[in-house]
Amino acid sequence: MGSEVEQELEDRWWLGLRNATVEAVQVTGFNVVIAFGRGVAVTIESPASLGDSSSQRRTDAIRRNRDGSISASVALMSLQGKRVVSGVGFKTGTLRIVFDPGTFLTVPYDEAFEAWHLNGASGRRWVSLPGGGLATYPPGRA
Repeated sequence: MGSEVEQELEDRWWLGLRNATVEAVQVTGFNVVIAFGRGVAVTIESPASLGDSSSQRRTDAIRRNRDGSISASVALMSLQGKRVVSGVGFKTGTLRIVFDPGTFLTVPYDEAFEAWHLNGASGRRWVSLPGGGLATYPPGRA
């Protein structure tokens, strides 16, 4: 069994995103939604970074502006059409999604906000809690 199946492990959840393709990246005033289709989407409301496994370099993917609104980088917007290699929600509240061919998105937990939440294929929902931690709700319970 791999990360294509939603599964709880000791320190993380496999989020069942493996082989999903990014259908859309949408920026609204205060969040970014990455949609994978069939109702599967991650909503990000906090700063995030993009990295490249070949260079170990990281850049801002999402920034919070002075007025509280969110800005997304061109690199984040270019994820549309990319295939997910793995998606992990750490119980610390951090999200990491790796895309083919090695680009990875990292969303750390936020001290004051729910940094991200994901609606999974099964209907399960994960929420990064303010100050750290990861809540999960079974289908029909969020």
